[in-house]
Amino acid sequence: MNKRGFIWGIVTITILLVIGFFWFVGESDGEDEECVPASCCHASECVLKSEAPNCSGSFCTMSCEPETMDCGQGHCEFIDGNCSVVLDE
Repeated sequence: MNKRGFIWGIVTITILLVIGFFWFVGESDGEDEECVPASCCHASECVLKSEAPNCSGSFCTMSCEPETMDCGQGHCEFIDGNCSVVLDE
């Protein structure tokens, strides 16, 4: 595989991972508000969906940073009137 094909493969995998991440984050648990990660990469905080960052031009590393929601380590939930990170341990 040439270098250009390898780079396109990495970009494609990254895009699919980001889309998959945002597809499952912020699933409603019966609350009125929906929460999403507050940053595009290595998010450790959550915000309301209406305040979500624009991640359309973002490229993130594929490292799983500790105490973030990377790699399924946590998710956003609306708890007691606030968007909160719930770390899955």
